Amino acid sequence: MNLRCPKGQGLVETALIIPPLLLILYGTYACLRSSFLDSAAEEAAHAEAIRSGRQLAGMEREMSDSILTGGKGVRIHANTGNKTRLLPAPFPGLAGRTTVIAEIEKNWEETSAMANLPALRIRRTSEMSVDCWEKHSPSGKKIRGVVSGIVVTGILR
Repeated sequence: MNLRCPKGQGLVETALIIPPLLLILYGTYACLRSSFLDSAAEEAAHAEAIRSGRQLAGMEREMSDSILTGGKGVRIHANTGNKTRLLPAPFPGLAGRTTVIAEIEKNWEETSAMANLPALRIRRTSEMSVDCWEKHSPSGKKIRGVVSGIVVTGILR
């Protein structure tokens, strides 16, 4: 009897290696996919906070389409709070705190074999004080008026 016969050894080794290898590959895919969506949600929240704080037209639909095809499962909404005071008393308050919430919900339809996975839900919030001191913005007009008044007062002395 020969105990060193390699018949079937390759098949057994392959059968032992393939399941853990597939689990590692699937785990890598899931991790990278959720990391990508998390990063996209954070960038969308930040960009929308700046746009909303400056009172520019929103781009929620375009950002939603760029994150997921058709924008399905992506919600981006902004709220502007009370005015904030950044400069001393003679200067007017700024536009206020802007809070943007970007939510992404993604089902795993790419992996039909793993149907028991829960949907991936990501919620990113970006909050900041953003203001625009351009000529046509309300804060810009107020700031220009106050600065012009201070300059004129200084010249008249």
